[in-house]
Amino acid sequence: MFDRKGTVKKTGACEECRLHPSMNLTRTVVRELLASHAQVWDALPYLQNHITNHGDLLSHEEFDEIAENIWVHVSAYLAPTCRIEAPAIICGGAKICHYAHVEGSVIGAFATVGEMSHVKNSIMFDRSRLGDHSTLRTSIIGYEAVLGEGCRVSDERLDGACVSVDMPDGIYVTVKERLGGIVGDGVKVGASCIINPGCVIDAYSKVYPLTSVSGYVYPYSTVK
Repeated sequence: MFDRKGTVKKTGACEECRLHPSMNLTRTVVRELLASHAQVWDALPYLQNHITNHGDLLSHEEFDEIAENIWVHVSAYLAPTCRIEAPAIICGGAKICHYAHVEGSVIGAFATVGEMSHVKNSIMFDRSRLGDHSTLRTSIIGYEAVLGEGCRVSDERLDGACVSVDMPDGIYVTVKERLGGIVGDGVKVGASCIINPGCVIDAYSKVYPLTSVSGYVYPYSTVK
């Protein structure tokens, strides 16, 4: 692929090309997985295998394997009506609310998945929050980032083509048919927003309610 200057760009090509959105990788239990890839979105296809292979390395005093390949911290709260599908890691102090559905994902410490929300093949960093009636697929939500009620993070283009990620140094073709959004640390997204496939919202930006967001959003930006 080529950037705006005609330069070839390949995800994971070299250390110089590392363009993590501003995310504190120490704030997730899968930090090693993310750090091992040149771009954080490159880690998502390997997430479920990573959970399965490394779940047993979690502290047996702190985490219970409540079902095969589902590890839940003893201090996490799972509402009686929620549904957790393997593989999954639910970290300390996390809250999975009524009728929420989590599958193939990592929910960070003190993170919240709202009522009737769906999280699939995604990573929620510590203290992140997904509002009620929201959908998060094939995405990464950074430390203390908040997605308001009714947000939709889509991971598939309508035309079925591979998802591209528009970063400041060029457009990265991921060769992935499914890739949602990358939301940096401290981002606040208002209610009923749409985050389109391959969208990157960098750290501490704000997105007003009812907004559809695509492409790259610079840190500390406001999107209306």
